[in-house]
Amino acid sequence: MNGKMNRFTYRSLFCISLTLSSNLASAETYQWVNQNGHASFSDKKPSAISANPLKSTVKKKKKQERSKAEIQQVFDKHKGQLFRLYLNARKQDPDLEGGAEFIIDIEPSGEVANIALASSSLDSKPFTDQLMAKIQQFNFGASNTQRTTILYPIHFLPAQ
Repeated sequence: MNGKMNRFTYRSLFCISLTLSSNLASAETYQWVNQNGHASFSDKKPSAISANPLKSTVKKKKKQERSKAEIQQVFDKHKGQLFRLYLNARKQDPDLEGGAEFIIDIEPSGEVANIALASSSLDSKPFTDQLMAKIQQFNFGASNTQRTTILYPIHFLPAQ
């Protein structure tokens, strides 16, 4: 029984110490120099002394953006659909070739939030509009990342 009580006590103390340390980590710390020239620190601002709050050195981890490989994988999955759009557009304009660059915002949920045409050497607004509509439907999969903005180029050359 004594062994069980000790384990329970240690676990309780450990949980309490974690709670206290998290509270201390979020508390503001003040620094001032006393009359003897020594630096003093406290979590409470002294009332009669001019003290400066210290900036926290704890940095929050910033969420990463999606990797280029992750994004490329989704485009590779859909390249057949994009090429089919190109083949259909070439029925209207057999000389259609070139490329376009798109600015794409991808949400952490994987949905495309925004897409815009950055530049294009394709001489077909209907075709670039179709490309943007198709890319808007892509889902990059939910990920623990921040919103990612990319500049993505696509080039179309006629098959020989």
